[in-house]
Amino acid sequence: MFIGLHLQTTALPEGASASALLGTIADAITAAPHDPAPRCRIEREVLYADLHPAAEAVRIAIEGEHVTLHANTVTAGPGYHQHVVGLAERIADLLSAPWLPEGDTTGWRETRDDRALEREFHDWATAAAAQILELHAEGMSGFALALPAGVAYTHDGLVATQLGPRTEAWLIEARRDPAVAQDIFPWWSSAIDAAYFCGLALTEMWRTVRWRAPLTDEERAVQERVVTWIERAHGLDPEMQLPWAEQSELLTYLSEESLRATRAHLKAQSRAPARVGYRRQPVRLELSGGWYLTVPGELAERWEERGTWVGWDETRSIFFNSFTAQASDERAPLPTTDETLRRMPALDGDELLELEVGEIRGYAALST
Repeated sequence: MFIGLHLQTTALPEGASASALLGTIADAITAAPHDPAPRCRIEREVLYADLHPAAEAVRIAIEGEHVTLHANTVTAGPGYHQHVVGLAERIADLLSAPWLPEGDTTGWRETRDDRALEREFHDWATAAAAQILELHAEGMSGFALALPAGVAYTHDGLVATQLGPRTEAWLIEARRDPAVAQDIFPWWSSAIDAAYFCGLALTEMWRTVRWRAPLTDEERAVQERVVTWIERAHGLDPEMQLPWAEQSELLTYLSEESLRATRAHLKAQSRAPARVGYRRQPVRLELSGGWYLTVPGELAERWEERGTWVGWDETRSIFFNSFTAQASDERAPLPTTDETLRRMPALDGDELLELEVGEIRGYAALST
């Protein structure tokens, strides 16, 4: 079940180009004072706005004489839903083009009924829990709830969520009690309070953080954001239970010597060992050409311009690419896998490996 927004404005004023309008909207979004800072990109006359690490990008496009906005809010929670509605209203004011009625699957844009909005998310979560339990009873496994496609995590639970794995016992309770199901949403209340910053930090700790010293500027920025969010949560609610062991670990990776680092190290001494973080374990990645690859979760990753995926850390690097072959003459038979491999450039390495699984053949080279 989709929870979110699909909005369309009335006719736009004449004269403005699509690219100019999208640029104006992007400038307004990124200028808004919010933590995390919104990030926008424009691709093929479509604006994508990243507002929260637990949510898909909001999609804004110019379609004919109208602006359309599409946002899936179910992954982050009711607070995020309200935040996106507020963003949509600012865009309408900026363009002097109000949104047409309806378009909010929860009805909150029209009613401002917070309880009804929360019930929509409760109903979605309890229904999802019931469906997963039914599928599990049929022998299925490998469930992920409200997580993006492309990566599968290793964990001890029955289902992976934004805020960590959940067990079969949790699913049974969540099916019965909506209040239990609520804890998978990182942004429940619209308030920018301690729970909000804790939800931000836990989302990144579970999904994004590599649990080692940062290798890139981007990794360092993620770790610095996370420790700052935990510190802000503590400042707003000193009694809140926070992941102090993980906070201490990250501040050690950052080589930070400060009052907040000392506090985290002291608090971590009376806590259980650090456990938050899917990327402490191997992850299974969906790459190109229908291929999947299981790699250590702590690897840094990037896609290069020519479609090569690279994963690396301080001691090893992995490169992956795929291609599709097509015969120049449609009447000619396609080359066999073995023939294709023989025609490829030889691999350089200290050790050459061969793979043979059914009709699949492969070569790999290891270098030290």
